[in-house]
Amino acid sequence: MSGVSLHDDRPGARPVPKGAWAVLFTVLGATMMDMLDATAMGVAAPAIKLGLGASESQFQWINIGYVLSFSVLLLAGGRLGDIIGRRRTFLIGLTGFAVMSGLCAAAQNPAELIAARLVQGAAAAMMIPQCVSMIRESFGQEHSPKAFAIFSPFISLSSALGPILGGLLITYASWRWVFLINIPACAIAFFFAVRVLPKHQDEGSRPRFDVLGMILCSTAVGLLVYPVVQGREHRWAWWTFAMMLSSVAVLAVFALHARARRGKALDSFIDTALFRKRAFTGGTLTVFLFFGACSGAFIVSPLLLQLYAGWSPLRVGLTGSWWSLGTMLAMGVGPVLARRMPPRRVLQAGVLTQAAGMVLAALTVAVYAKDTTHPGPDGPLIDTGLTSFNLAPALIVSGIGTGLFFVPFLALVLASVGDRELGLANGAINSLQQLGGAVATAVFSTVIFNQVAQGGSPHAASTLAYGLCAGLLVVTWAASFTLGKSTTQT
Repeated sequence: MSGVSLHDDRPGARPVPKGAWAVLFTVLGATMMDMLDATAMGVAAPAIKLGLGASESQFQWINIGYVLSFSVLLLAGGRLGDIIGRRRTFLIGLTGFAVMSGLCAAAQNPAELIAARLVQGAAAAMMIPQCVSMIRESFGQEHSPKAFAIFSPFISLSSALGPILGGLLITYASWRWVFLINIPACAIAFFFAVRVLPKHQDEGSRPRFDVLGMILCSTAVGLLVYPVVQGREHRWAWWTFAMMLSSVAVLAVFALHARARRGKALDSFIDTALFRKRAFTGGTLTVFLFFGACSGAFIVSPLLLQLYAGWSPLRVGLTGSWWSLGTMLAMGVGPVLARRMPPRRVLQAGVLTQAAGMVLAALTVAVYAKDTTHPGPDGPLIDTGLTSFNLAPALIVSGIGTGLFFVPFLALVLASVGDRELGLANGAINSLQQLGGAVATAVFSTVIFNQVAQGGSPHAASTLAYGLCAGLLVVTWAASFTLGKSTTQT
């Protein structure tokens, strides 16, 4: 197979199943809403801290509570969809997300917001893994690359638009609207979901629920994610490393448990055969590294501009719109390229394009930045020579790379995954995506903010952040050779 055709005109080719496009756009809307909410929080967090009078510790938990519960429960949420039905699990998660968004908006103190964010993350962990699974089921193996070529770049676009939305809401309304806006979006998604999502899933294909396996896996993920997210805050105390090591021990116990279940011809929470498939294992490694590289550009560098250059959340968000423009350009170019070359090569071109964008961003900072200061409301601010416009070329190039990466990614990774394991597979992909971003953010933040704390220039720290992103993207490119070349199952 030389590429992915979005319009299959071959004689005898089966048409896209009836109702499949309605399923795609319904779950796409719900997934974009979740992604917009998560990324908007990045610029809304300082206003929330001020509005609720949160302490530094509470502020940290407002930020990490959602990520922690979401990451820990993604595998469980994906597997639950395999067992009780993806439509049902999706609707429960969507409803919970809407209710918790309302409680987040109504929070009167940090404790209430933290609790609501934890449960909101759990609801999202039920909802998100079902989306890709239902697309694959609705379109079938033959046509799913067409759907993923639309779905994936739009999700990437949501990541870039989230900070803009957050900046607008903070500037012209209130931080509470970051959560309130989810409620009508959830209502619209629910209205269409109950009408278009497939109601039936083959009962005979559903695995049985392995409660102990779920507890062991979720515990292992939590023991890894929590110290990664909180390590810098606690100066990487000994217990952070002890927790990460204990995660390995718990995974070893799970492996023994899974082997015992297989010996009794029972379903285990994770079918380890899934990770013996090269395309899937290579895909999880690739997405782990790719989102790690993205975290520096999406999180660390914007924070430096807000903290040390005095940029407003809206200005940071609007600057990120150049990235969105690049992603939209790639959405038009990517499918065309995928018809002319192997899908894996399109993905690899995207990774290297984004790496080039990161190098260009580092050069832009080095050329334009200044380190003189002027008085600010909370202390001196640097007289940065950076503007939204001189950063634009680097961000557009990076956005094109992001879009090209996502056009074939899901179809490549899921090509070898059967329908029975779709929920678990998508939970694993999303979990590794979250973990990659968390690990890289923790490492980048520790290195970069320590450099600034020791008297280094914020601009030198930004250059380092972009350089680290570029280096990690080159590693991602090398790892992507473990992916299959085709989006068809072999």
